Amino acid sequence: MIFDRFSTSFRDSLSGLYSEAYFAEVFQREWHRMLRENDSLSILIVHPHLNIDNPNDQLSFKLISEAIEASTKRSTDIVCRFQSNEIAVGLFNLNEEGTETIVNRIIQSIEPQLSELVSNIDLSIGAINVLPTNQIQINDIFERTEQLANMAELKGKNNYQLEHFQVH
Repeated sequence: MIFDRFSTSFRDSLSGLYSEAYFAEVFQREWHRMLRENDSLSILIVHPHLNIDNPNDQLSFKLISEAIEASTKRSTDIVCRFQSNEIAVGLFNLNEEGTETIVNRIIQSIEPQLSELVSNIDLSIGAINVLPTNQIQINDIFERTEQLANMAELKGKNNYQLEHFQVH
């Protein structure tokens, strides 16, 4: 099949998610659209705490990736494999409350559905909601989201840290 989901260059072969390069392209476009429309967007970084070099963890990563992608319902949401062993989610036209709803949906869908298949599921999710401005650097948003994911890990198993990002 010409348009096989896993053979296209903008999909990651392990997870089936979008590639980081494609995600970056879409995110840039959506950032500028949110800037024009004066609307918020959110970024989630999910740390599955897996060793991606281990074949069993690769299967777990694939199952977790599929569950996260299924948890995002809107056609504008985008999920990608990020920095080899993480998952990034872009949520556009969404406020902080909506972001928290999706984060909770991800955690709730992963725990019961995958716990029988994947032992010791442990996710840390950093989430940030931001109203784009010309004063904000996109890299700063991703760096802060990574920090939030690390803070979530300190809170315990399958936890998240959400923040609204503002320019000071």
